[in-house]
Amino acid sequence: MGEDSDSKIRILILDDHAVFREGLALLLASEPDFEIVAKCGSVEEALPTIATTKLDLVLLDLDLGGRRGSEFCAVARDMGFQGKILVLTAAVTDQQAVQLLAQGASGIFLKHTSPELLPGTMRRVAAGQVWIDPRLLPPPAAQEPAILAKLSHRERQVLMAVLGGFSNKEIATRLEVSENAVKSAMQQLFAKTGVRSRSQLVRITMEYMRDRIG
Repeated sequence: MGEDSDSKIRILILDDHAVFREGLALLLASEPDFEIVAKCGSVEEALPTIATTKLDLVLLDLDLGGRRGSEFCAVARDMGFQGKILVLTAAVTDQQAVQLLAQGASGIFLKHTSPELLPGTMRRVAAGQVWIDPRLLPPPAAQEPAILAKLSHRERQVLMAVLGGFSNKEIATRLEVSENAVKSAMQQLFAKTGVRSRSQLVRITMEYMRDRIG
């Protein structure tokens, strides 16, 4: 039997380059749990679609000709869009990354990354994780944000893994510790940074990094 359509991740591709848009749709068509619901070339074309169509994930180009992807994020959230937004871009500054997260994006994926990594990233974001390409973050040893001064070595390891988009289970495997140890470190991170969620933790860390760099 075929996979129930209700269990599929329903996707809108928003990119002003038709060749890239169609190529991306072709790449994702082979994923059995993905359904490409719409392909749009502009914010104006996409907004009616998100208002009338059930979507789980928007793949959003940051540069949409005369408009920025951040504008779409802000307007979509104002419209009550409940799906996730994964930004696809060739380049982004740390300040733009912070702005995108603050305006509702759940992830940032660099276009020159291996396309084989995109489906997994999409599934993470659709499931509620925040994912930022690690290359967008400054090397922690060279440009350590002030927020890290309060953290233990294990808490720093967990924070860097969270910024990389890994789940608690994946972090436990990578660090060779129990999942309970990761959960405990997460609670300490929340307490020391004054946040209540994973997404807030990512945003405040990005803000510290932006201030450190700027």
